[in-house]
Amino acid sequence: MTQLPWRSLLFVPAISDRFVESAPRRGADALILDLEDSIAPSLKQEARDALSRQVPRLVAQGMIVLVRVNSGAQMGADLRAAARPGVTAIMVPKVESAAMLAQAIQLLDAAERGVGLPPGAIGLVALIEGPHAVLEARSIASVGGRLIGLGFGAEDFAAAMGVRPTPLALTWPAQMIAMAARGAGLQAIGLPGGIAAIDDLTEFRQLAATARAIGMTGSVCIHPAQVPVLNAAFSPSPEELDWAEAVIDGFEKALADGVAAIAVRGRMVDRPVYDQALALRAAARIS
Repeated sequence: MTQLPWRSLLFVPAISDRFVESAPRRGADALILDLEDSIAPSLKQEARDALSRQVPRLVAQGMIVLVRVNSGAQMGADLRAAARPGVTAIMVPKVESAAMLAQAIQLLDAAERGVGLPPGAIGLVALIEGPHAVLEARSIASVGGRLIGLGFGAEDFAAAMGVRPTPLALTWPAQMIAMAARGAGLQAIGLPGGIAAIDDLTEFRQLAATARAIGMTGSVCIHPAQVPVLNAAFSPSPEELDWAEAVIDGFEKALADGVAAIAVRGRMVDRPVYDQALALRAAARIS
């Protein structure tokens, strides 16, 4: 992908016209129309049908739209409903292996053909939500093709492990996913902790800061109040950008003089540090 990673991805139940109507005003980089956890089993078909009105509605307002489908027997019907113009990517939950993801890709291939979309028009984000899947993250990331990101399902992972979704329990698996994703040139989406506590933004801010520190590029969220926290956490600060510009300017002048290592503000700068500064500059955006 040529665009910057999504810092904030806000879940919106596909059947909720009220939430969908207000979602574009929340400031998220992307919106996820949900067919999975936020939809009762008896309303799954209604949610699929709602995509025909919700996707064009959001795209017309300039939003990046993803759809989270269900795993298992319902995935085929979900993918056929979600394969439509305007959908940027599908989030596939509970991916346990590269083979499982390949099956989802085959279903999406067929769904795209069914509506006349070009092959690979819609990307995939694989959600890794169990201990076995974390250990398979590198293999899952290597599937390539339409895969654009790996996501960490912290709440489901904690449940599978029989632990609370705390940073102590989840930082290591979250970083495993971040390394697998970044190593494959993919977005790394998630936090090393749960996103369900919407009344403590201080804790949420700390989780987001830790996520960025271990290599995550953004996170999903379930409440509009969480969006600006994620946008700030996954954006370079003014101080970081000021440092980056000083490094870039100083190092490039030094290279012109035949010098490959210099000191900038008390820190030695060589090629790897220069590359870090370039990455910070590239990550800057107007919020």
